[in-house]
Amino acid sequence: MKKRLLAPLGSLLATALAFSSSPEARAAVPAGYTGTPYQGTPQKIPGRVELANLDEGGLDVAFYADHRRENAVAEGYSPISGDDYRPGNLDLPNICKTNRALEVPGEGSEDFWEDGTRYPSENDLFWYYMGYAHTVDWVRVTVEVEQAGTYNVSSNWACANPQCGLSIWFNDGASPVDNPDRPLDGENKTGVVMFEGTNDYHKWRAYPNFAQVELSAGVQLMTFHLEVADHLQYGFLQFDLVGGGGQGSGGGGAGGAASAGSPGASSGGAGSGGTVATAGASGADSAGSSQGGTAAPSAGAGGQPAQSSAPAASATNTESSCALTTRSADSRSALLLALLLAGALFLRKSRSF
Repeated sequence: MKKRLLAPLGSLLATALAFSSSPEARAAVPAGYTGTPYQGTPQKIPGRVELANLDEGGLDVAFYADHRRENAVAEGYSPISGDDYRPGNLDLPNICKTNRALEVPGEGSEDFWEDGTRYPSENDLFWYYMGYAHTVDWVRVTVEVEQAGTYNVSSNWACANPQCGLSIWFNDGASPVDNPDRPLDGENKTGVVMFEGTNDYHKWRAYPNFAQVELSAGVQLMTFHLEVADHLQYGFLQFDLVGGGGQGSGGGGAGGAASAGSPGASSGGAGSGGTVATAGASGADSAGSSQGGTAAPSAGAGGQPAQSSAPAASATNTESSCALTTRSADSRSALLLALLLAGALFLRKSRSF
């Protein structure tokens, strides 16, 4: 009799466990990762992920770069234009700042869209980004994916080569390890994305919808890798949920617009497990303030980064190179609790038989 009564309870518990381990609920920071989110809070997806706000944790944990703040003086390329961003942390890649030459004449460079207009805009001159980048470089960011689904990825870049290539990895608990040499990276969600460069360290182009990724919900780890050709200046990744109304373009900064007619990129689609997707230069980036997401904070008074509810800025260099509907986490928890309570009530009733 007891076996017959316990069988339905076992079924309820199995259902609850299976539900709690569904792909939508598996997202997690991988075991063994010792980095922590910058300022203690994961960056949000959908939205704009600022790569200059890479995690704390230092070299070989939150990033790898062969040009770093701590060796800039010895290697003869100090000061860096973005030294006023995260100034207390030398254990970072080189963070640069757009249009530093306008702020301090004779230091750094000026930055432009391909049509010659100011990048990001005349009204928003100073953004932070990662410069002096080489193909060995990568950065990690702890993110919180608020809704599982398919996302278009967009950005703005300057690439001092005819072509550059990159990949974006997520270790969301459900992903395989695509490369044993990168065990914390998890799955290469984009493959290697190749795109036409701008042949200049400080000439920028918008690349809307250059890739598409499918993500589980939850807090997880994202790793951005440079793959092909040095000197990609990179600052942010904009993630727009497919069917969610995102505009799919990096666009201009706060208070400024990306100029109409500046070249954009058609979507190259997502690669898979090391395959190559190509984002070609075509179309025009539509004008608009902060297209495709919240504006990145620009440098505030006194050179300190302005604070914003959005994650931090993207920008440019100074000297040389320089639609899946899912249950929310709350609804999943409520259903799991309901199943467990039902099982407990069933056990209580069974004792009266």
